[in-house]
Amino acid sequence: MLNNTLQETVKIAYVEDEPSIAQLLVSGLGLFGIEVQPVFMSAEALLKQVDDAELAEVDLFFFDIRLPKMTGLELAGKLRELGEERPFVLVSAWPAPSQESLQKIGAEFLPKPFDFPDVVQTIQKLASQNKSE
Repeated sequence: MLNNTLQETVKIAYVEDEPSIAQLLVSGLGLFGIEVQPVFMSAEALLKQVDDAELAEVDLFFFDIRLPKMTGLELAGKLRELGEERPFVLVSAWPAPSQESLQKIGAEFLPKPFDFPDVVQTIQKLASQNKSE
């Protein structure tokens, strides 16, 4: 069952190199009380700010898989190596990575174009699991 809003605001960091797609997710999830901020245009931009206070407040991360230079899968792996334990959601219009690749980095996959009920349900599930740990 999909709740229109969450009890607490969930905050997501998003890495997406297509500004129009990033804006779609920011606007769409905002309707459900989910804050998508900060938004980065590259994996490298997120890594440069990995220790910033703004990222410390994030509940989970969304990464496009197909990014310039470093893919979303590579970024997720790098963050896990740095000790990041929060949930990752990888998104792509391309085929999903193997289940083994996703399990290795502890990530979920969602296809583009976004199906907002699926996206919100996944966020609710991951946020509640993360808060209960």
